Amino acid sequence: MEGRLKWSGTEVAANGARRCYGADSHTNHCCEDATRPRNVAAALKERNYLERLASMVIGQQKQYIPIFVGSTFEDLKDYRRAVRDALSQLETIVRGMEYFGSKPGSPIEECLKAVRSCKVYIGIFGMRYGSVPDGYDRSMTHLEYEEAQRQGLPSLVYLIDDQNQPVLPRFVETGPGAEKLKSLKDELRKHHMVSFFTTPEDLAAKILHDVPEVLKSIGTKVEGSLDLGKSEDAIDLLRKYKLLPKRYRGREMEIEFENMANFHSVNAELAEAMDVEAGASIQDYLELTNNEHFYVYAENDIAEEVLAIPKGARVRARAITLFGVVRHVDWGEDGPITRPEECTGLLLKRIAKVERP
Repeated sequence: MEGRLKWSGTEVAANGARRCYGADSHTNHCCEDATRPRNVAAALKERNYLERLASMVIGQQKQYIPIFVGSTFEDLKDYRRAVRDALSQLETIVRGMEYFGSKPGSPIEECLKAVRSCKVYIGIFGMRYGSVPDGYDRSMTHLEYEEAQRQGLPSLVYLIDDQNQPVLPRFVETGPGAEKLKSLKDELRKHHMVSFFTTPEDLAAKILHDVPEVLKSIGTKVEGSLDLGKSEDAIDLLRKYKLLPKRYRGREMEIEFENMANFHSVNAELAEAMDVEAGASIQDYLELTNNEHFYVYAENDIAEEVLAIPKGARVRARAITLFGVVRHVDWGEDGPITRPEECTGLLLKRIAKVERP
């Protein structure tokens, strides 16, 4: 690869017009909310970051893996930053990547062209519908999503957990936009296995969990392991997690346990609450080496690996904390009564060592 890596962002002209610079394979964010002047400074900061990243990879053989990240901007900028930082880790586990540029044009043309350039779509949806371009009845974020579906891009969709994550009033859509946002989210739930996020850290953890599997599904060679954040002392982290599971979900740690060979399938209701794949996940209630008991989950390839471990073997693995809420329905004299139940557990991410009995 020659030259400098390209950068994506928006430029605001004196008359308020918006222009896309280009796109990068981490975060193609075009056009949304670019009329806010302070976004230019933020975009320049991101440009400097990406150029520093470029200096580390220029000269290597790159694989072309552009990923489009679509969302509104101002309300989700902290989340976008977390996603950008998470995706930058793919520099170490994917066999290289290459940035691409887009030619000047109208904002909507350039944004949709960027979508068509990509191989994976990530959609992040908060409580704003977004700006609607002149001549259209859908927001830019909505149009980007529809273009990704027309192109048949593998799509990961994340919705903010509005029941558990506070949102500033100015970032909550009202009026006709609120109805359009509701319809869009209904469409997303109908056509995708959506995931819900709370904090930027929670979203980043989900991205790190989901993206490598999507890359593998399109034939990308993925090696090594992801850094899911600086590890805390496992015993102290587990103590905090038991007390504040929602606040401490998505944290990584190393755990050890004895395999009792009692893993069983995770039902669909629990799989949805814990954000693991239904029909491809297993769980067991195990005692860790610190004498604490937790539900331990595994999915897909890791689940296959766990099932091959003999009974009585000592297992050391990397895992992340999970949190979800299952809503049970009981029937009383006055009709149905919904009873929420908190669910916690540890999702295995990598088997580090197995000591056979």
